[in-house]
Amino acid sequence: RGVPRAHAPPVAQQGGSPPPLRRPTAKAMQRSVAVLGDDVALGQGCPISKSFVDEIQRVLEPHGVDVLNWSREEQTVAVCATEQLNDLQAQLQDTVATSSQTAVVIELGIHDRVFLGEMLGDTLQMLVRVVQDMNAIPIVMQVVPDDVDQRVAQDLGAAFVPAPASLVEQFAKDPKHPFIPHPDAHKDLAKNLLAVLGKELQLPLAADDKKDTLLAGGQRRDSKTAADGHGSGFDGVWMHKDQPSLLEIIKDGIIKSDDGSSAKVQPISHDSFFIEQQGHRVSAEVRGNELIWSDGDIWCRVENFGVPTMGRPPQRKSKGDMNSFMAAWEQAEEACLQTTKELRKNEIGSERERLEQERRRIEAARQQLEDGMKTLHEETENVSRIREEVRELEMRQSRGFFGCCSAG
Repeated sequence: RGVPRAHAPPVAQQGGSPPPLRRPTAKAMQRSVAVLGDDVALGQGCPISKSFVDEIQRVLEPHGVDVLNWSREEQTVAVCATEQLNDLQAQLQDTVATSSQTAVVIELGIHDRVFLGEMLGDTLQMLVRVVQDMNAIPIVMQVVPDDVDQRVAQDLGAAFVPAPASLVEQFAKDPKHPFIPHPDAHKDLAKNLLAVLGKELQLPLAADDKKDTLLAGGQRRDSKTAADGHGSGFDGVWMHKDQPSLLEIIKDGIIKSDDGSSAKVQPISHDSFFIEQQGHRVSAEVRGNELIWSDGDIWCRVENFGVPTMGRPPQRKSKGDMNSFMAAWEQAEEACLQTTKELRKNEIGSERERLEQERRRIEAARQQLEDGMKTLHEETENVSRIREEVRELEMRQSRGFFGCCSAG
């Protein structure tokens, strides 16, 4: 395990009860950010002062924001929501009372996933509601790149910090629990967290870290564009490096393939995103003119290529070619859509004709059945009439026989 930070509360001795949460000293009314985390927030495996908490503290303190680390080794959502709940509420009450604005970053769950299973979401919701009830801003931070944290944040309207691409890739390669991020991922964790903190606390953090506002190739993008992925550095035409004939277009946050399929881009940072594919999350990161996917696939940007090689697709000659290609692509899409509509119309017409034929067949069968029933009815009446005539004849013969006997 890494060495706990000096500003972290002491760890409970094995077998003993957890120590009470440290309460902050009285300060001037300033903004506060409390990190309620586990081994990750303590920087397990990181060099001293290199955890994501240390990173955000260095950025936020010049803005008058007090960063408090309430994290503990092996701390869990379950314990915070039960055994430590009273201490947590008291500490939150003191912090809110001495701060003009308080945000609580909830970085928990790596240990809960081992034993809580499906109950993790419900327990995390309880903790988020506690923070909301204390008039603080809950920020749910995703470390394990599954959908538990994001679903809780969406359900309760809490701020959400997505896991960076580096963690998505690490977890895809080794999805074990408890999941401990690689030390190099802490900078990416801090970057994503600062983006959310800047929005929630209305801090001009983007101006302090201009590198985070630059896209590949030096193109600049504002924070709104970075958040929704529209007009991003991902946009353009891409070729599969191992199959140059396969083209993909990324536009307005949507990936469109030449086979008609599409996928929504979910931005992670200014140079990475993920998509949901057949129930699995696949991430991608822009590196120069290449898009590197976590499943090993590599796409190459069609524009701005140099001399063609066996491992790199040929260059597009001009921007005009690109515009023509995009227009042709849209026309092809429209033609495909129109063709699909016509096919559906033809299918509907064929189905109607089939149903009409079936209706006629049933009508003929019904008429045939009615004719058969009518014939059967007539035959039944004839049989009844014949029976009546036979009975009457027998009665006449019987009366004649008895009359002859009387005369003799």
